[in-house]
Formats: sequence, structure tokens, C-alpha cells
Amino acid sequence: MEMPVVNRCEATSCAYNRDHMCHATAITVGDVSHAHCDTFFTATTPGGDPSTTGRVGACKISDCQHNTQLECQAPSIEIGRSLDEADCLTYAPA
Repeated sequence: MEMPVVNRCEATSCAYNRDHMCHATAITVGDVSHAHCDTFFTATTPGGDPSTTGRVGACKISDCQHNTQLECQAPSIEIGRSLDEADCLTYAPA
């Protein structure tokens, strides 16, 4: 199985974000009850590899229609801002 690509990320204050793209090798989505990017954090220096496109390594939101055995099956996802968090906008309740 290929990990889904993070097509776009609006969490511009994240250390892995450059030009609305995620450069973490793999992100984790969720904390059981909320579909947020669990990898999001701020730092004074940029993180990740600029030549890498972020992917979803794990998803803890079992009630999402794209989730099978805590793995995301969506072809790609988008991350957007919600209050002070970075949320998975591809989340769709099952």
C-alpha cells in the first residue's frame, strides 16, 4: 500500500510547511476523537526534507470512511486551519 500524499497544507506556521506543502516524510492524523494533524508543531528552524512530499503514515480516526485498520486509504489529503489546530479536511465520517 502506498501512503496517501498530503496535497496541500494551510498550516503555514508548522515547521514542516513550505509554500503550503508538507515536507514531513510521514504525518499522523488524529487523537482518536479529532482529525487533526498530530505531527503539526512550530519551530524556529524548518523541518523535513524540501524535496520530500508529505504523506499520511497513520490515522487514529477509525470512524472516517477512508480509514481501514487505522491506515488512510484516501488517494490524497488536505490539511487546513481550524482555530489553533491543523485539521485533516479530507476526513469524512463513516
